[in-house]
Amino acid sequence: MRTRPLTDLAARDLRPLLDEEAGHWSRELFWDFEDVTSAVLGGIERRSLAGRVIHDGAQPVAYGYYMMDSARAVVGSLFASAGARGRGLEEGLLDSMLGEAQGLAGSERVECQTLFSTASGADFRFARAGFTGRRRHYLVRDLGEPLPSAPSTFRLRPFRREDVAAAAAIIHRSHVRSLDAALNLTYSSPATCRAFVETLVLRSGCGRFDSSASLVADGGSGCLGVILASRLSRANGHVCQVSVAPEAQGRGLGAQLVLGALGAMAEGGLRSASLSVTVENHRAYDLYMRLGFRLKKEFAAHAWVRPPARIEIPA
Repeated sequence: MRTRPLTDLAARDLRPLLDEEAGHWSRELFWDFEDVTSAVLGGIERRSLAGRVIHDGAQPVAYGYYMMDSARAVVGSLFASAGARGRGLEEGLLDSMLGEAQGLAGSERVECQTLFSTASGADFRFARAGFTGRRRHYLVRDLGEPLPSAPSTFRLRPFRREDVAAAAAIIHRSHVRSLDAALNLTYSSPATCRAFVETLVLRSGCGRFDSSASLVADGGSGCLGVILASRLSRANGHVCQVSVAPEAQGRGLGAQLVLGALGAMAEGGLRSASLSVTVENHRAYDLYMRLGFRLKKEFAAHAWVRPPARIEIPA
């Protein structure tokens, strides 16, 4: 076994392992990984993607990478081929990458969501490296099952591109002092929320944006809620984000938005829908259970900031 930086490889060297990874996540998460694979291959070709790969002889059998986003490093996939799992290879790669990312000049924060990880011991590695983490669940619902009824208290309409700013504002306001905002810098400011919405809507940052299942709730004083959806594959839709303005919470709008999106996905021929949620977000988690979502994979969100700063978890 030998470990090499990703920058030492040509894209063709890693292609067989990436193709295996794409097949794995398609089966496990109903996620067409083609766009991610293409982005990773592009980063390798440009020598711009940081990370490491383990070879067994001439064959790559495990790899991981991270990306820099301003002063934040974000750890991406951590994957080993089927015959190489359970041997600690991914965990060893993770230790190396975390130490490297934490030691980079200008890196003030490191984050990772371990959805795309085959490392069973990843959570311990993050904790040992000083990260704060919380459990998340990837949930899936069969769209062949009937949808429950919900009061149509609010007027919903399709999301439009001119709604980007209003959606970003609602997402930010709904996450102020939240657990998700503590662990994910995406929700930290109106500007980062706007960049997040633009990535989803304009740049297919989480599958192909689904305009038919993305909805806005209009109130008398403006936008009160938003749901953004995508297609992760030909058969599976995904709820990327659902947020309700603080003044409209507790009135059933979240359920109405999710049911509206699921109905549109079913009408569009999709067979299932997925989403991810922090387990300690009890209100959202309980709602998704009531609406028929079920656990597909448990993972975690982890974050670290350079001392003396610290991750502030809300009580």
